[in-house]
Amino acid sequence: MKNTAVVLLVCAILAGMPGQHEQDSPSHEQLLPGSVDGWEPALAAGPNGHIYVVAGKRLGIPGQDKDFEQQQVLWRSEDGGATFEGPQPLTTDGRRQGDQRIAVDASGTVYVSYMDFATDSNGRSITRLRLARSRDGGRTFAVQTVTTHRVTDKPELAISSDGVHVYIVYESTPGPTVVVSHDGGSTWTEPLIIVPSEGRHFWPEALAVAPDGAVWLAVPSMSDSDIAKRKETTVTLHVFRSRDRGRTWQDFEMSRSPRSPNGCPHDQACRVKTPGIGLAVDGRSRAHVVYTEGATAHQPYGLFHQSSSDGVTWSTRQVVSAAPRPQSADSADHHYVTVAASQDERVCTTWVDDRRGALDVWARCSTDAGRSWRAETLLSDRSDGASYKSAAGFKAFFGHYGGAAIVPPGRLHAVWGAGEPGHITGGVWVNNVKVAGGTRR
Repeated sequence: MKNTAVVLLVCAILAGMPGQHEQDSPSHEQLLPGSVDGWEPALAAGPNGHIYVVAGKRLGIPGQDKDFEQQQVLWRSEDGGATFEGPQPLTTDGRRQGDQRIAVDASGTVYVSYMDFATDSNGRSITRLRLARSRDGGRTFAVQTVTTHRVTDKPELAISSDGVHVYIVYESTPGPTVVVSHDGGSTWTEPLIIVPSEGRHFWPEALAVAPDGAVWLAVPSMSDSDIAKRKETTVTLHVFRSRDRGRTWQDFEMSRSPRSPNGCPHDQACRVKTPGIGLAVDGRSRAHVVYTEGATAHQPYGLFHQSSSDGVTWSTRQVVSAAPRPQSADSADHHYVTVAASQDERVCTTWVDDRRGALDVWARCSTDAGRSWRAETLLSDRSDGASYKSAAGFKAFFGHYGGAAIVPPGRLHAVWGAGEPGHITGGVWVNNVKVAGGTRR
């Protein structure tokens, strides 16, 4: 970590040099219909080029409006992302439905995991982990409660390609916890703690099932006490791997960086600056991990990639992005990482940075499993369409994560939320980029 600042400076200079990489072919971003106040969207691709987006449709502002409510809604595209239908509610059962993730298996069954609140037989409010499934292309959903056992926050969802094995990892007070179904969601194992929390806060950020059956989890950990006291603290970025269908897990530490309240180098009004991690597995069962890292609290985070087929031996770390930021005479600050991988060697990552002054969503792809990378592509390329958009980018990320998927024969689709500071309002935006051709070394 001590050499991170030097690496970022060198790479920021190289990033500004023309002619280093081939440029992928982007579309233009679009605001999904009826998506105003759509929170924390997620995206998945199904057979025949179908694209699905799920988000939490908000009514009011949490913490400000006593009648705040949020409902799961879905958009679907049957023409490769050119147009979208929706939003369509998944269910009216449950209150404050949130922290949604989405996956599609090879048969086209759509799965959405999320949390909600309900009232038990004793009149007490309980938190439920829920799974919605659709076998008709996202038109109708059947919803079940997976567990109510100490469900705290942020479930992540992964499905085997045949739809038989379903994994959900969620934050819980004893530690990150996994529930598993080996019959397509008909029955579930008892919740299993992956690692004891021991005073740490774990926040799952990515989950994937490899073709060889291994399950991979990307999750940061940090001190619960320091968070409560709003103190600067160290964040460890972990990758866990299970080779026995989620019964036992190996822990691999990828990176460490400081988490700092109001620590964003170019935005002193930001609530907190914290590193993030994304993960996806390709068709050869190789895990690709992209993460942000910075040596000091107020240093811009850079973006890095490593990959592994066994979690023990990792590829040499590569800088994916360290774009210069002329306004502040340093490099852009990188956040909100998402990774997508295909059945071949295509790997893409999306992220948010502030190189143009405000915020933008960027993408970068590799066609050789991350050994080399194509040019960075601006996905949030419109300056109009909402009050929070301008020629310098958008004002704030609306939520804490987005989504991405690669559709054969090689097109990256991405979704994110953009909006006003303070999470007052925002919308769901999508774009896609063709990933084709060779890559220059």
